[in-house]
Amino acid sequence: MDKGVFDKFKFNRLAERMKNGDKRAAENLYHEIVDKVYGFCLSRVGKKVVAEDLTQDIFVKLVDKIGSFDKKRGNFLSWFWRLVRNALTDYYRSSGRNTIPFSRFPEESRIEEVAFYDNRVDLQGKIEFENVNNFVKTLSADEQDLFELRFIAELPYDEISKMIGKNEGTLRVAATRLKAKIKDNFQL
Repeated sequence: MDKGVFDKFKFNRLAERMKNGDKRAAENLYHEIVDKVYGFCLSRVGKKVVAEDLTQDIFVKLVDKIGSFDKKRGNFLSWFWRLVRNALTDYYRSSGRNTIPFSRFPEESRIEEVAFYDNRVDLQGKIEFENVNNFVKTLSADEQDLFELRFIAELPYDEISKMIGKNEGTLRVAATRLKAKIKDNFQL
């Protein structure tokens, strides 16, 4: 399976097995998605320690809530990413913030690898990071959501479509335009 491409049926099977008490399925599910969850959290909070804590909390919630997953009502990935987004919303509400900052990505040449972002310590890296972060702030809310779900969480278009209620074709076109906008801005 290619990086970034989810096999939703595989995830549904693992989730069903986990729901039935299969610990090995739970471990496999965790290992399949933990990096993407961490990257998604890191892009939202910007601090490794907080992202690690949130990731852990999300998987604890998964264990607690897996009994409510019903593949007849939708697939696991849509259900799970709603859980992730809700956990982040809860985190920001409990910390007294009204808005959730949008994703940050470090190197414009590695857009699709952002989920595996590692903080840079060199000055040039910090400058690049700030430039990109400032650019992201200029994107519309829809573009920010699409960037986050497609390039950070690496969700397939059909999942994004279900989550935000837009047509897959429209999302594909919007993602292509978004990539072009990023490339133009950073002259890639």
